[in-house]
Amino acid sequence: MSNRETEIRNLQKDWAENSRWQGIKRDYSAEDVIRLRGSIAVEHSLARRGATRLWEQLHSEPFVNSLGALTGNQAMQQVKAGLKAIYLSGWQVAGDANLAGEMYPD
Repeated sequence: MSNRETEIRNLQKDWAENSRWQGIKRDYSAEDVIRLRGSIAVEHSLARRGATRLWEQLHSEPFVNSLGALTGNQAMQQVKAGLKAIYLSGWQVAGDANLAGEMYPD
């Protein structure tokens, strides 16, 4: 079996067995997804770890406290205070980090 066929089967299995995808309707196939992927797999390991951790918390706890942070320093203070999740708005972070001092929408 080729690597492509293995990827297609793995994706089909994930869609069929993973409760995360229950009730999702698609107008495309696993083969379409694999065919349109690039030849190099991009891995965002920190984002993946954070998303996995948040997903597990959302499904194992009655609620997850969170606050928004405009800066990295605010985020660090929130972590030190014991928050399990922090919301970082892309446009707020971008506005804080540009020389014009302006915030722009996503």
